[in-house]
Amino acid sequence: MNSNWTPTARGLIDKRLWILGYVSEDFQGDLRSLNSLRRQGTHIDVYADFAFGLLPDGQFSGQVNELLLQEAITRGVVPLILFHNFNGKIFDPLPLRTVLSSTATQRNCIRQMINLLPPNVAGVQVDFEGVEAPYRIPFLAFLESLRASLHERGLLLTIAIPAKRSEWEAPGYDFTGIGRFCDAITLMTYDEHYSGGSPGPIASLPWMTQALDYAIRYIPHEKILLGIPVYGYDWSNEATQILPMRDTPELVARTNARILWSDPAVEPYFYYWKGRIRHTVWYENELSAKIRFGFIKSYRLRGVAIWRLGYETNRFWQELTSKLKR
Repeated sequence: MNSNWTPTARGLIDKRLWILGYVSEDFQGDLRSLNSLRRQGTHIDVYADFAFGLLPDGQFSGQVNELLLQEAITRGVVPLILFHNFNGKIFDPLPLRTVLSSTATQRNCIRQMINLLPPNVAGVQVDFEGVEAPYRIPFLAFLESLRASLHERGLLLTIAIPAKRSEWEAPGYDFTGIGRFCDAITLMTYDEHYSGGSPGPIASLPWMTQALDYAIRYIPHEKILLGIPVYGYDWSNEATQILPMRDTPELVARTNARILWSDPAVEPYFYYWKGRIRHTVWYENELSAKIRFGFIKSYRLRGVAIWRLGYETNRFWQELTSKLKR
């Protein structure tokens, strides 16, 4: 390991267990992540700010959440700056093709990333989703160069990768190489059923187990953060809506729904009608989350990564801290 880590990076490396929260805004002036950090800062070790999006020309747009950065530093919560390829609607593979197409474009991208980092952060989180199979090797080369640039400055390279259960799923991601080059790795064990698809569990237990079993074959277990969703989806023949954990009880009460429990998925769901339109909701609650926290000990993982701060409830934190014995 690196001997010249910055104090911020060093403090994080020395923590045996990480509780990481993702920070993002669903709309202008969305303060839910900030309020969550203010209330639960003592339980959060590190956060990743969904700050910069990659554009098709290989430039980044976006900004650091400065208010949150200040609050975090005051509370001793360690910041990571996240770079992604979400264009507001989808994770777009086109900008990745641009950046990964040559060594020069990769170098240019890395230089930009370094320049966009504010002081006092522990490093970078890469959330490049939808890397295509032909770019598997260039993506590893990119991570290797990025790691060299960050380590030189005493900073960490962390990444979020898709949950996969075989080599054929998400073939653009070489888990062995990623496990070698990255200092911490969020396994995105959520969106098993996603907003654009058919209704079903957000992260059924069997699916999560298979994804973990696959990941630990290739990635050192002490680098893995288990992705924990604190949301659900409300599917109907209208546009699918995301449903934060904290908003579920109100919807259940308002629609007079009966909560059902899927034993195979180990996850709750319910149906309701709005006029003539039938809605199906699958979601995570405090109980389903608590059961999933058990994986941290049984697989000896580095910790959890919560998508996202501001969606969760107070009871979620009680379950998390009692289960992981802070």
